[in-house]
Amino acid sequence: MKNTLAAAELEFMNFFWSSDEEKCKQDLVDEFAKKGKSSSNISFFLSKLTKKGFLIPRREGRNFYYKPSVSKLEYEQLLINNKLNKTYGQSLELILANFCGRESLNEGELQSVREWLKDLESELGDKE
Repeated sequence: MKNTLAAAELEFMNFFWSSDEEKCKQDLVDEFAKKGKSSSNISFFLSKLTKKGFLIPRREGRNFYYKPSVSKLEYEQLLINNKLNKTYGQSLELILANFCGRESLNEGELQSVREWLKDLESELGDKE
């Protein structure tokens, strides 16, 4: 899956994310015709989003039905992770320091982060 969506692609994906039901092309025509999108334009976006890996097609007779391959939350997490990795690399300390408005954290702040991560790890371990 390619990582990002253009604004128009995101508009289509938001329509898919708005419900758990699969959608066919006619569902999109009904929704997007009032926004000035033509049937061929909708076909183009369905093809593009499928090729990028954001939609999973399923054929039923002569019709294709589509559903998202990722949830909206998963996509947003992907965007955030990509931005953080691009800006800060793998350094959690740099990320947290930036949120605090500094270039680094002092030892007390680092210890607090370590304790928080240890608590989080315990919570996640309890859920498994």
